[in-house]
Amino acid sequence: MNRKKKITILVVILVLAAAAAGIYWYTRPKEVTNYDAEFEEDQERPDSTDQEGSVADGIQIPGYKSITIPAGTKDVSVELMNPEENQVYFQISFYLPDTEETIYTSRMIKPGQHLYEITLDKEMAAGEYPLTVRYDTFSADEEMTPRNGAEVNCTLIVE
Repeated sequence: MNRKKKITILVVILVLAAAAAGIYWYTRPKEVTNYDAEFEEDQERPDSTDQEGSVADGIQIPGYKSITIPAGTKDVSVELMNPEENQVYFQISFYLPDTEETIYTSRMIKPGQHLYEITLDKEMAAGEYPLTVRYDTFSADEEMTPRNGAEVNCTLIVE
């Protein structure tokens, strides 16, 4: 092999090694330091919501066909839950994909905990909106390591 080919092969190997190191560095689990989780308060159930469930990597994720809320108020009744069978905490967000806006983010929800009354970040005008319910999950231990999350698409009906 001539000297030029050896140098080319060496450069390719170094570039691949640098790329692998970069990928590892940016995808490795990050350590959470000085994180004080704020947990939701337990709430009592007023009535039911139109839900369906799904399972993602052993974590049960509640699904919704639609969520109906009143127009012109931030305080709304919606059942959000973390199924008792889960071994993770949930943090649930409502995201409007059309405007790329998050209108609600919960505190940590323990396995088996339900929320029935929430406060949105803004009042919504009457209408129907595409809504993404985003589930961020965290290990149910002191480290609170981020786990697999999920997104459920549904319709937000504001009356």
